[in-house]
Amino acid sequence: NCINMLSLTRSARFPFLTLVTMRGEFGEINHWQVPMGTATERAFHLMDVKTLRADQPAEVSAIVEAGASQCFGGGTPTAVLLSQRLIGAKSFVK
Repeated sequence: NCINMLSLTRSARFPFLTLVTMRGEFGEINHWQVPMGTATERAFHLMDVKTLRADQPAEVSAIVEAGASQCFGGGTPTAVLLSQRLIGAKSFVK
């Protein structure tokens, strides 16, 4: 479903900026999240969506601002990937 929508960003020429909280990365305990987390950035690239990545809290603001500039100022479809490291490893306790 995402691939169909992402194809419209070029053909319909509308601005596209998305913030994606990543899964399947740092400290992931849900093994079913890993395959999609591994493929997310490649899927965006296949659909010609530029990706920017934030791994540290201090860089989030500047990266989101850069993504918004290249999307709305430059017409480049952009995904800002927010690393799972920003929220740390999950811990589910009974």
